[in-house]
Amino acid sequence: MIDCDVAIVGAGPAGCAAARECTRKGLTTVIVEKKKIPRHKACSGILAPASINFLSEHFGDVPQDVLAVPSHVNAMRMHFPGGHRGDIPIHGLMIRRDRLDAWLCKASRAEILDETKMQSFTEGTDGVDLLCIKSNGKRLEVHSRILIAADGGASRMVKQIDPQLTAKLTWYVALQETYACRCHLELGFFHFFAFPEISPYPSAYIKDDLLVMEVVVRVEDKATRAMARFKEYLWKRIGIEQARLVRRLGCRVTYAAPRGLFCFGTERILVSGEASGLLNLFGEGISSALASGRIAGRVSFNSIHQGVSPGRLYRQEIEAEKRKTISTFNYKTLLFREGNAFNFKKGLHAMTCKERLIFSRNLLKWLLAVKG
Repeated sequence: MIDCDVAIVGAGPAGCAAARECTRKGLTTVIVEKKKIPRHKACSGILAPASINFLSEHFGDVPQDVLAVPSHVNAMRMHFPGGHRGDIPIHGLMIRRDRLDAWLCKASRAEILDETKMQSFTEGTDGVDLLCIKSNGKRLEVHSRILIAADGGASRMVKQIDPQLTAKLTWYVALQETYACRCHLELGFFHFFAFPEISPYPSAYIKDDLLVMEVVVRVEDKATRAMARFKEYLWKRIGIEQARLVRRLGCRVTYAAPRGLFCFGTERILVSGEASGLLNLFGEGISSALASGRIAGRVSFNSIHQGVSPGRLYRQEIEAEKRKTISTFNYKTLLFREGNAFNFKKGLHAMTCKERLIFSRNLLKWLLAVKG
């Protein structure tokens, strides 16, 4: 039996940000992670300016071995049918997700229980009891005063907390394939292809001299077929040669914001990051994961220090992040409000009047097609 102030399920950015805030304030903290750290994830690995600033303030500068090559992402280059395109500034960093999470885990100063799967939990008046299973089959019990669920989009925690909400969500499959090949895709850009007939969200970019391709489709569709369509298009467009598959990763994702289907937990369980529904229109979730994780950690300390239940405090403090996520799904807000991971306002300002009009029409057409 492990007894701690705060237990966290999930060793991604949300879980580690929560852990760092807890340990910094003297709370005994345990992170439960089902896979062995480090591990690959189906993630683009883009750190937006908000994430870079957050990490610099709370964890220090991102280590060189975490940065990919090239290390900087200048913009999201949106490609539309008819050959039109537009650049939306990001000014972010491209990282290796496996190394980022390993660094965050170490810097969090929490006890890391990797290769440990959360099996079930029971919430009581004095805390939460976790039953975990190690990779060798051994059972492990953890008792914490507060539990933070940061176990990603297809959260087992949320499914148990609110199965009715989970049943209402529209689920997608994200498929990522990485190739060693010769190609002519421009470096330093996250290339987004607004071609709904291929997939709602096809993207490609160069990382560490490898071509990374991603598609997102509804669960009932075939991600492999969408990837085949994307490869056929991209192969012809940029002249890919001698492609060899290096890695294939996938995961389930959902977009909770358009219908307000967020889950922020119960009285003693706080849900943060993508598990809670904090995922923006373009699938960038690291910035909200870091912010919401820190809020969960701060609320945990205040709750224990003041002797009050954390659930209500957390739901109040997470409201701003919730509104920020929802705003990315609004066409006008997306284009004209700053503060999102992708600066559409600045990108539009750099275009000519004609380019701005064409881009805005194409973006709206894509949004309407994606929303169905």
